Amino acid sequence: MSRGADLVRAVAHYRDLAPRYDHYTRRINAIRERAVDALALRPGETALDAGCGTGWCLQRLAQRVGNSGSVIGFDPSPEMLGVAQLRSASAGAPVFLLEATGQEVKLPRAVDAILFSYTHDLIRSREALENLFAQAKPGARVAATSTKLYARWLFPANWYLRVTHRAYITNFDSFEAPWSLLATMLDDFHVSTGPFTQHYVATGRVRAQVA
Repeated sequence: MSRGADLVRAVAHYRDLAPRYDHYTRRINAIRERAVDALALRPGETALDAGCGTGWCLQRLAQRVGNSGSVIGFDPSPEMLGVAQLRSASAGAPVFLLEATGQEVKLPRAVDAILFSYTHDLIRSREALENLFAQAKPGARVAATSTKLYARWLFPANWYLRVTHRAYITNFDSFEAPWSLLATMLDDFHVSTGPFTQHYVATGRVRAQVA
């Protein structure tokens, strides 16, 4: 997590939220599917679900890499990982789950693709991103999705976003453009979004000199 993020507070919060997280976040399922699709995974590849939470994306990633591939997920919350472990049992591909932060995680193998799904605190941490990209294959595909602010003149909607997302984000740094740090670290970077939406999908590739 980045400097402004509070890991202790976040882990404590997700301890209580874990059993209900999928229900509370069901309205973002479509944009999460878009981010998974943006990785263009192929059978036999290894995909990383960074900050996997309850593992909603694990099954989708596993379906795309198939039995010959594998999926790795990590999260600092043991309660969220407990839910992820249950659903990964029927994922259809080998799934490896690790309890760790982005700054500290050690992956069992180099990955072909990395998904950041609603992990704002994580993608605002240069230390975490450098650690993850160093363990990816050069040119590994990256996709990130989460919430961002609407256009500035839609300030009532932005106020609502800040209030409603306090339960999920401890650091609102660069909430108007959460992908800005990723943009400085990835090649072929692109963001799909607009002024009238709170969602985005950002894509790019890990640079050889970063990996």
